Amino acid sequence: MKHLSESARPAREIRGGHVLLAMLAFFGTIIAVDSVLIYKAVSTFGGVENVNAYREGLAYNQRIAVDEKQAALGWQDRVEARGTPLRLSVSLQDRDGVALARRHVVADVGRPATNRFDRTLKLAEVSPGVYEAAFVDAEPGTWVVDLRVSASSETGAALDYQVRRRLWIAP
Repeated sequence: MKHLSESARPAREIRGGHVLLAMLAFFGTIIAVDSVLIYKAVSTFGGVENVNAYREGLAYNQRIAVDEKQAALGWQDRVEARGTPLRLSVSLQDRDGVALARRHVVADVGRPATNRFDRTLKLAEVSPGVYEAAFVDAEPGTWVVDLRVSASSETGAALDYQVRRRLWIAP
C-alpha cells in the first residue's frame, strides 16, 4: 500500500525563471501600451501651433503699441445674433456713445473647438453704427467672432479696431 505522501504531486515552486517571465510580461505590456499612446499623440498633433511665431515675437512691441492705440480710442461694441432669418449684428460707438458710421466691418466667425464651421462675413451698414450680415445656417451654441473694423475697404488697409468676442446662440 502506498503512503498518501508518496502519491501526492509535489507543489509547484516559484523559481527565478518564473519571476523573470512575470516581470518581462508586466513591463512588456506597459511598454506596448505607452508606445501606442505616444504614437497616437505624435501622429495627431505636429507640435506647430503658429508657423510665424518667431516673426510675431519680433513684432510684439508693435502689437502692444497697436493695442494701446486701440484702447485710447475707447470704442465700444455689441455683438449679437438676432432676427429671423438669423443675422449677425454689430453695433459700434465711440467713447461718447456716438455711432461709428461709414466703416468697413468684417467678421471671422467660427466655433471655439474646431475650424470646420469657420467663415468670413462682410457686414453692411443698416443704420448709423449698426452693421449686419446673414448668419442663417448658424447652429445653436457658442461661436467666436473676430471683428476687424477699418475706415477703408481696400485690401491691407490699416485696422482701426480689432476685437474677439464670444457669441451665444440659444437653441
